[in-house]
Amino acid sequence: MPVGAKLHLVNNSATTGTVPATAPAGLSARMQKTRLSITQHARELTAEHGFAGFTVDQLCAGVGISRRTFFNYFAAKIDAVFGHDDDGIPADALDRFMASRPAGIQGISPTLQADLVALFVELLNRDEQAIGSTQGFFAAVHREPELLERMIKVGPERQAEFMKLIAQREGVEASHPGLELLVHSLQFATFKAVDRYLASDSERSLAEEYLAVLTMGREIYSQPLTRS
Repeated sequence: MPVGAKLHLVNNSATTGTVPATAPAGLSARMQKTRLSITQHARELTAEHGFAGFTVDQLCAGVGISRRTFFNYFAAKIDAVFGHDDDGIPADALDRFMASRPAGIQGISPTLQADLVALFVELLNRDEQAIGSTQGFFAAVHREPELLERMIKVGPERQAEFMKLIAQREGVEASHPGLELLVHSLQFATFKAVDRYLASDSERSLAEEYLAVLTMGREIYSQPLTRS
């Protein structure tokens, strides 16, 4: 499954049930909350019953809206499942990340990794329960060709948008190999942390589990690239 799509789904789940500091232009806070609720419930139903195992009417009943209201937000059930592009990483979190770059630096900043980790930790802290429930949806995607096909389509697109933002902050091309390696590593650590969090009886938070995974990775990445 494309890393970018999974990251978007994790981030989207983390904001479901809450309202970003600033709703997208033309969308009220109430409408934003409704749209997020539709997506969250659609994913829960998909995880429990499969994509074909529920109807739009059942989804509407679960959210407490009419069919007409549903189609004001999404053109089809599959669109609701994958969520709106604007419901990914909250604008306030992105703004903090973009503004955290030290002044007077040329090229990759020395705080990029720490600032990205802070962004991911903020997202993981927003709603652990919602993020955990997303794992059932990931499993459903692997089982259902229609969902997997959509994931393969939206994954690279959303990954590319995220990479553009980071590259813009750093003043480099989005195809910078080091940038891509860093982001993919941090994203992969997110999914490993979710797996460990759900399988563990530990009292560690999801964010703490994430930092633990990164620490284990750093033990290896700090090794020399060649033998002396």
